[in-house]
Amino acid sequence: MHFRIYVDEAGTHSAEWLVIGMLFVPNHGPLHAALCDVKERRAYFNESPKHSARYKETHLQQFRSPRDVAVGKDWIDLFIQHNCYYRCIVVDWSIWDGKYFGDAFEAEALKKRRAYKKWAEMLLHPELKEPFGGREIYHAKLYLDRLLIMYGYDILDYLRLRFTENYRGESPYIDSFHHTDSRHDANQCLQLCDLLTGCLYQALVPSTKAAKIETRNHLATALQPLGVKGLEPAFWRGFAPNSLTKHFPKLSAWFWRPTERGKEKKKGRR
Repeated sequence: MHFRIYVDEAGTHSAEWLVIGMLFVPNHGPLHAALCDVKERRAYFNESPKHSARYKETHLQQFRSPRDVAVGKDWIDLFIQHNCYYRCIVVDWSIWDGKYFGDAFEAEALKKRRAYKKWAEMLLHPELKEPFGGREIYHAKLYLDRLLIMYGYDILDYLRLRFTENYRGESPYIDSFHHTDSRHDANQCLQLCDLLTGCLYQALVPSTKAAKIETRNHLATALQPLGVKGLEPAFWRGFAPNSLTKHFPKLSAWFWRPTERGKEKKKGRR
């Protein structure tokens, strides 16, 4: 039984917000089976002749029908019930400053590429160093949707360099990195990561579509018994970054801000 980590992003082309989310699943089999069971029960089948998948992809951006919402709600309930947890980093592009990720003469695109890599590392590192529940993470498998901008930014190659070897010289934290198409039937957990990431993004940039609003609100309601009083920035910003996962181990959102310490590190690399 190997840990699986699923990576998704929302707001890829947004001028306002970026959300990078990771779903951590200690035991993939039971959750995958339960997600498939929902699609069987809801008759959520693929009707496109372009794809050979049995199931329709769960993708919040495309939610329109009551059946989409029903599947989304059922999946959120399974996320709450199962042994898995979610972390995300949220970037407010209005405070973006490329000087933290490169020198003045470098292209802005290069700085953003470097920033994406660093943000993914910053999100992943605490979970590997001090895993939730105390179970050490070794030989994990990490999955990234090949359609994401992070795939084009060579994020997997960067994370492979950073996390293949354990810091203590023991077994590797992550021993395989995969880019895949989320619509495939084998990738239900990756689709769940997409659903959660999409809901967090909807709290930042609310949709006018009833299906998306209802799904997002269902996640907010499901998290309230766990102490999460809202998905909006004002709630998450009320907690120090290093205390978020202690207060909210099931799901937490870290709103990144540049720091003077980060600026000094950047200067030291020159």
